[in-house]
Amino acid sequence: MKTMEDYVRVRRMHFHDDMSVREIARRTGFHRKTVRKMIAQGSPPQHQSKGQRRWRKLDPFVPIIDEILRRDQKSKPKQRHTAKRIFDRLREEWGYTGGLTAVREHVAEARDRARQAHVPLAFGPGVAQVDWGEADLEENGVTVKGHMFVMTLPFSDARFVACFPRETREFFLEGHRRAFEFFGGVPRRIIYDNLKAAVTKIGPGRQRTPNAVFDRFCKHHLFEADFCSVRRGNEKGHVENGVGWARRNLFVPIPALIDWESLNRDLAERCRRIWADRLRGHDRTIAERLDEERLHLLPIPLSPAVFGQVAQTTVSTLCLVRFDTNDYSVPCALAHHRVTVHADVGRVRIFFQGRCVAEHTRCHGREQAIYDPLHYLPLVEHRPRTLDDGAPMKGLVLDECFDVLRRRMETDQIHSRGTRAFIRVLRLLEHHSQRDLTRAVKRALDLGVEDDEAIRNLLLCPPERAPTRLDLSGRSHLAAYSVEPPDLSLYASLAVGGVS
Repeated sequence: MKTMEDYVRVRRMHFHDDMSVREIARRTGFHRKTVRKMIAQGSPPQHQSKGQRRWRKLDPFVPIIDEILRRDQKSKPKQRHTAKRIFDRLREEWGYTGGLTAVREHVAEARDRARQAHVPLAFGPGVAQVDWGEADLEENGVTVKGHMFVMTLPFSDARFVACFPRETREFFLEGHRRAFEFFGGVPRRIIYDNLKAAVTKIGPGRQRTPNAVFDRFCKHHLFEADFCSVRRGNEKGHVENGVGWARRNLFVPIPALIDWESLNRDLAERCRRIWADRLRGHDRTIAERLDEERLHLLPIPLSPAVFGQVAQTTVSTLCLVRFDTNDYSVPCALAHHRVTVHADVGRVRIFFQGRCVAEHTRCHGREQAIYDPLHYLPLVEHRPRTLDDGAPMKGLVLDECFDVLRRRMETDQIHSRGTRAFIRVLRLLEHHSQRDLTRAVKRALDLGVEDDEAIRNLLLCPPERAPTRLDLSGRSHLAAYSVEPPDLSLYASLAVGGVS
């Protein structure tokens, strides 16, 4: 094949040096026809395919290769056949005697044919798309996985992102609730993948059997759930792009996870900031288009949908209630009683006879114990040694003045009386704030009082306030008034009478 340099050389010899075709052919060794063609064309012709090459040895094995590629669609991308692996299998299992090149060309052509083209989609106002995504977070120096709930409105390009510890039904519905509040209304139609949190069974065509809880949630908010065809993520491409945008813009650099609520407040605020942007192809900002779209959103129901978990269980002998693999404490008087647990994304509330008796921040780890030390103080009063050894007491963080008070109370104590008195002081936390009790303890130490009843009285009686000095500035007219001082000798006579 003649190179570009060959063409330049031949044409220079002809046009610059006025050589004939015969002379150029003699000097270069090219055929005269070739020289004429090079002079006329100016540059080498581009490669032109002569059509699909026939590989006669491969023809009987083409159906086998196509079947392997078809089955690969159900496998993870990293576990699909390469052309080399198909070639090895053809030789080992089916006796193929042809070459690797033929297999590679057929696999490449088959994969090209499998690539799909898509029609651009345009959605009207009031339509949303939902998807999950994953992103890394840093919690106490350790990298943990966060699960992004993303809802987008294609018409206005508004996006909402929340992050949760798991992709459960609770978090799925909680993400919806927060998105509705963020957008200021409920979309009329929401497009989903065939998520387990939403779909129980996939039927033929577009038939889906929704999850019962999700179905109630849809009916409560009056929106229509629309599910994509199986493996057709392009039908909700707007939210898939939104997942990538969130990962690149909201989670780079990797955010520090202090608590989930703080993280989600920050994500919502950063999603709100982009409302001022004007995206390519639009003459209005996201905020302006969202204002228009809100006219097509449904109102949020006044009564919230109940989608958290509710369970009935029995309090253990350790005054603990097990829920979602974790144990939560309740007041010790409820040991062995039946209680009802209401849990949502952030809180666990425990009810007894219709009254909330305990509330905890929900733990999203596994097999953890969450204590409230105040639940155990009545037991600790009867068993003073558990004040130091009891696991719930480890979580009771007190001011240094409490250590001073305990040491004074326990000086020369008999039969743990001082320790019990100190525990009675701690039990005042059942009805008073720790700040007020700390102030009362400090006041008692200043007065040299180490008695639980005295501290109770100091806690009940607010500290005396010194009267402010009367300011007479600007009241010069009062100087005209004079008051005679009292005769104090009368008090002296009383004192003398008292002595006698």
